[in-house]
Amino acid sequence: MPISLEEKELRSALSQGEGQFREFKSAWDRGADPPKKVEWRRIRDKIADAVAAFANADGGMLFVGVEDDGEPTGHGYSDRSVEELLVVPGSRLRPAVRCRTGRFDIDGREVLVFEVPQSPKAVMVVANGFPYRVGAQIHREPQELINQRKQALRVVGYERRFAMEADLADLDLELAERFLQRAPVGSRTIEDVLQHYGLIERHLREWRIRHAGLLLFARRPALRWHPRAGVRVFRVRGRERLHGRQRNVEQVGRADPPLAMVLQEAKSLVGSQVRHSETLNGLYFESVPEYPEFAWQEALINAIAHRDYEVTSRETEIWFYDDRVEMSNPGGLIAPVSLDRLREGGPAHGTRNPMIVRVLADTGAMRDEGEGIARIFREMANRQLREPRITVENGLFTITLHGGERTFA
Repeated sequence: MPISLEEKELRSALSQGEGQFREFKSAWDRGADPPKKVEWRRIRDKIADAVAAFANADGGMLFVGVEDDGEPTGHGYSDRSVEELLVVPGSRLRPAVRCRTGRFDIDGREVLVFEVPQSPKAVMVVANGFPYRVGAQIHREPQELINQRKQALRVVGYERRFAMEADLADLDLELAERFLQRAPVGSRTIEDVLQHYGLIERHLREWRIRHAGLLLFARRPALRWHPRAGVRVFRVRGRERLHGRQRNVEQVGRADPPLAMVLQEAKSLVGSQVRHSETLNGLYFESVPEYPEFAWQEALINAIAHRDYEVTSRETEIWFYDDRVEMSNPGGLIAPVSLDRLREGGPAHGTRNPMIVRVLADTGAMRDEGEGIARIFREMANRQLREPRITVENGLFTITLHGGERTFA
């Protein structure tokens, strides 16, 4: 099945770099002088590995004939060899993966593209195990673990289900168009873009709307579709919450759905509560935030993107104390992500909302490299702040960032 991509859309995808949903494979051996094409069987095996890894994770796009930095350099294979490469997802994988494929000319260099869907069951590379994609890396995982994760998504996959009472008029199409124009396919009609991401689907003469589409782009007021899809921000005067006459909690504000608006509104709300101190840097005073900007912003976007939207009784909550900020969202971790893996600082990826994450990644609203939590730990360490605390308790995932001992304004 062919891919329908325009050259500008292809260039836009390449400009975004590699990540959870994009992989570039060079067809040239740069270690040789002059460079020579990679041996055919080797590139065949790389294609099989990358396609299976995408299928076992959240799907994605593989570009063959592109360097790691996104530069198209083409390939040196014959037409017959290329045709055999394009059928690798069917010939080298078990079960076969039905990809959309295409051959595209960019500046006189041919690039092969594979659009890989998420597979309903674990995919094996013949005689080479079960690869799984984490950010821009490929790991091997047990077949049982991959299938357990896929079964959980089939049962819990709230974002994928259709809202039977919704139609296209329930989406804010102007908001969706503005938000999605940053995606590689953002220049298409808004209906085409929404369909590209699976947020809507044509059924006979009507459009069916998935919960992911409503979560992202529902017209306000959107609470009829999900009463707790937003973010609430609180300030506690002190280091512990008190009740009754000593109550010391103030709700600073809330950001209500759709998520396309929650992202910026919640970031503004949280940013307004991050205090600053003055630090002498050479001859000048420098304003230093209480928490590294990347750390709190990454924690916030993760809370919004990865929460369990099946839970309609609780919102994502941000609690500022005098010495810390706690960010909590409904839902535990999705395998293979574990508390130990997060604390170790290695790449980790697992989400119950791959459709939402794909949209946010393609529009630049979030990173898709699988190392956001690890970088939060590094940013805090670079500021000589305490290591973040991560817990999963009572159905809530919470990350706590501890502040320093400075005097804040």
